Amino acid sequence: MRWDHISEEKKALMVERRKRGESFSRIGRDLGVDRRVVAKIVRENEDKRSRRAAIRPGALTELFHEHREDMETVATGLLQLTLSPLLRGSLLPRDPKIKEALHVPNAEAPTLVRLFKRPPLPPSVRETEAEKAERELCQAVELRLAQRRLDAAFHGLLEHVPGLEAQIAKWEEAAVGYKEVWSQLQQHATSLGVPPGLIEPSVRLALERIPALGEEESLPRFRGQGAVTNKPEHFAKILLQTPATRQCLKVFWQNLSRLDATYRELEEILSPPGLDSALVTGHCKYCPVP
Repeated sequence: MRWDHISEEKKALMVERRKRGESFSRIGRDLGVDRRVVAKIVRENEDKRSRRAAIRPGALTELFHEHREDMETVATGLLQLTLSPLLRGSLLPRDPKIKEALHVPNAEAPTLVRLFKRPPLPPSVRETEAEKAERELCQAVELRLAQRRLDAAFHGLLEHVPGLEAQIAKWEEAAVGYKEVWSQLQQHATSLGVPPGLIEPSVRLALERIPALGEEESLPRFRGQGAVTNKPEHFAKILLQTPATRQCLKVFWQNLSRLDATYRELEEILSPPGLDSALVTGHCKYCPVP
């Protein structure tokens, strides 16, 4: 049998029996493997152990901490991008495509900036064209390196944390639905004369009144033009007058609640205790620890 056709379990057994002092021939006879193959497997294992022993003391610990910090940075970036509208104080929808938003090729992107080994150099007061070209070249290289670190940390996080990829997909689905209903609500508000800049605060105030109103209950309708006002309270009352708009508000609230619940599930997965446990017990192809 060829050495590369032998299972890892059988290889480990060969190494263990050799440590107990058994000969290559004895191990080979018992396991049905040529003694030369047994010798090759055992010596390869010894070579790996000797190479690990030659690593500078503390180097693996340093590399592991750096790997951990990169994934914590990406986890924080994910939570910032998916933050519930109820927590960030704005109902305006965000880009539902998380992976694309996280990997924005922009030197100003917060997650990328934290992964720079060296921060971008500011231009000098009397910068020549040659110095400017050199600085921009260095920045382009640093940006590409940071993007590679981000990519490695993101895929490492997916390997370490079970269910994370499915949870991200679940959030994206909820975010798409939320964005669609928000667009419908905007159209209703615009048709009722709500100024674009006051739609979001007016909707927020209207949502606060929804639980207090029954299915058939309505606010007193406005008569005539009345006093002209640009206060969100005024337009919130207008939004609650029309049954179609009120129904849209209720559907929007359902989507908002769903998005909030999905975020909190993601937050639980990426919480410090959960992340620490996943990093210690799991393994990814980028882990510096063998």
